[in-house]
Amino acid sequence: MNIFRKLLPLATAAGLLFAASAAQADVITPFTIKDGTNVLATNVNVLDWNQNGSGLAKGIGPYGAPLSVGQSFQFLYQANLVATDVDIDGLDTSSNGVANPSAQFEFTIAAKMTEVVSSVVGNTANFVLGGSPATNKVAIYFDTARNANTATGTGFDDGIMVALLTIDSNTSVFQLLSGTNGQGSARLHAGLLAPGDFIDVNYLEGISSLLFGIDFESSLNFPANTSTTTGFHRDSSSNNGDPFGTSLVAENDILFKVDGSNRFTRVPEPGTMVLMGLGLLGLAGLRRRKA
Repeated sequence: MNIFRKLLPLATAAGLLFAASAAQADVITPFTIKDGTNVLATNVNVLDWNQNGSGLAKGIGPYGAPLSVGQSFQFLYQANLVATDVDIDGLDTSSNGVANPSAQFEFTIAAKMTEVVSSVVGNTANFVLGGSPATNKVAIYFDTARNANTATGTGFDDGIMVALLTIDSNTSVFQLLSGTNGQGSARLHAGLLAPGDFIDVNYLEGISSLLFGIDFESSLNFPANTSTTTGFHRDSSSNNGDPFGTSLVAENDILFKVDGSNRFTRVPEPGTMVLMGLGLLGLAGLRRRKA
């Protein structure tokens, strides 16, 4: 399965500029996935999260509403793992809330970040990462319940938390162009940067930080079909509480369909590559590359 994304040319060009400096500090490394005891896969390079994952921009809608410099909002994300570049037997790839009887476990991801409007020129708004380390987090979960449910937003953060990372706030760029429909992408770097951050080697072995990418799209206030949800981060992990807090989708929130993937790095760095985002809202043609 080919699980890499085909990015828009502008996003690719920007990514190369940032990656040139980041590559000097972060070494992409293969890693091992476990179930707490047993090895599930070795020499893994990429985790591919559901292309129908959900994202939410809190309190800045409806879509197309004017933005002002200094305005801040939270962006939330949740999805389940559907594939890696190495086959994993027993992985439940569905997110309908019904346990696959032929599967034994699921991996899920949840994230939140605070964005602040740094400039608005015409129909283009630029953002930087704001808030504190506690407001900019990524967590990965392992769960034998296999109950992730996109429609309700439950089951994404109720398993065993196997990693909790802080999004690096040194550099952050997130750009939106208004239009009838929205598409874009974001790139972030997260690591062991704050007290309480961890990666459990009994589940993810051989890594210290991650490079995480998401592609997102929206049609007016809500995405189509399978990404529509009523809430985010609605549960608590069995071993590390609730670092996100429940958020229900409100009238002035913008709900996105989000397709995400990430690679992992060997050495955490405090300030190299963070959120490289080029949200090209209103442009068409960003598709998931299929096998």
